[in-house]
Amino acid sequence: MLREPTEKVLTHTDMSDVEWESALTTANPSDLLPRRTGAISFPIQGPLAIVDSLALGEQVRLCIVSDATGKLFALPLILKSGVLQRAQPGDGAALALANFPIGVAQIGNFTLTVREKIQTQGERSMGVDQTEESVIVGEVAVVKYFSKIREVSRTSLPKIDALISDGFTFMPASFMTLEWSQSGSRYLLAEVAAFIPDALDGWTWAIDDAESLVDGRLDLASATACGDVLGEIISAMHASFLTRSSSHSQRAEEFSWVESARKDLALAMELGVGPDGEIFRALAPRISQVFDQGLQRSGHKLSLTHGDLHVGQVLRTPRLDYFVIDFDGNPIAEVTSDPNQQPLLQDLASLLQSIDHVAQVVDKRRNFTCTVELKEWIHCVQEKIRKVYEKRLGLAVDEELLRLFQIQQECREFIYAQKHLPVWRYVPEAALASLMKDN
Repeated sequence: MLREPTEKVLTHTDMSDVEWESALTTANPSDLLPRRTGAISFPIQGPLAIVDSLALGEQVRLCIVSDATGKLFALPLILKSGVLQRAQPGDGAALALANFPIGVAQIGNFTLTVREKIQTQGERSMGVDQTEESVIVGEVAVVKYFSKIREVSRTSLPKIDALISDGFTFMPASFMTLEWSQSGSRYLLAEVAAFIPDALDGWTWAIDDAESLVDGRLDLASATACGDVLGEIISAMHASFLTRSSSHSQRAEEFSWVESARKDLALAMELGVGPDGEIFRALAPRISQVFDQGLQRSGHKLSLTHGDLHVGQVLRTPRLDYFVIDFDGNPIAEVTSDPNQQPLLQDLASLLQSIDHVAQVVDKRRNFTCTVELKEWIHCVQEKIRKVYEKRLGLAVDEELLRLFQIQQECREFIYAQKHLPVWRYVPEAALASLMKDN
């Protein structure tokens, strides 16, 4: 749990600190967060205060900032003519992080762990809408900032370490991480990974696969070939996680999963007032029946998980190489239990549902004229993923638990849409209706 800082521990002690703090008082807090298109990054309330900072260049710093509620944010900032702004590609903040020498550097409360040296120039935006900002440096690396900071144990670092140790090949190389320490706790602020040129994320390549089927450019086998690879990725990832951490769930944990899903359904209905929540309200009695049935089986596999696995987190190159990215977890799901012991089937459920989401996007683009073909595409891709997954890990998927997590995923998608991206709302509505009909 992040604690409100009790004292300021500025790395810099010169008179410029006064200028920075003064400029911060006049800055619009939301302008300092990542810019999003038709969406909101995170709630942040002024007044703001600088808790700590790391110099990244002349008048450029990575600042730890507390807001009026005591929440901590890590923000790359630049001071221009007395005005404090979020550092943009070209201001040099990401480049400075990427160019640190190999080794572990301790600068005040900041720790930089550099695994591979990058000597490059130039910055540009990733060019896609993301909750957290990523900047491409020199066409060889991606610097990802984490505005809403969390303790290291609840970030991507333990997962990346486990995957590296086990030789997992379906992810970009990790070059560097930046952490910050306070009161015995460590927080992840940024990470630098290899940039994969010409790669597209699944919201592009998977949509193209589905559209190629309905357009007749690919047959069903070719248009769904990605299912085999996605099954290999998730099974290999989970196999690597299980080498680091493995246990089985108890009844109390399983009960908490059902209750968590109930809470997400209740919140979705609360947020979906009027026409916005019509489908969720109509399906709520049937969903509640599913929850009331509970889980018959016990002792489900627990380990590290990706936490937000969907096709958008899987890059594909023109050579059909695949890479999974963004192990930071679900942006709206607060993990209160041990992050090293999470149900593996949550990853499978979210990946399977994202296949449905792809089809919903395509169907809407085509004015709902190809629903039948897309349902077949969904079924084939999902079945391929499941078959590879079960064979690779040597297990049979528990249908009740998978269905629980699939329903919960759609509730969370709806919550995310209502809070951050309203144009996405139709996707979880359609996917949930399809899911409940199939079940």
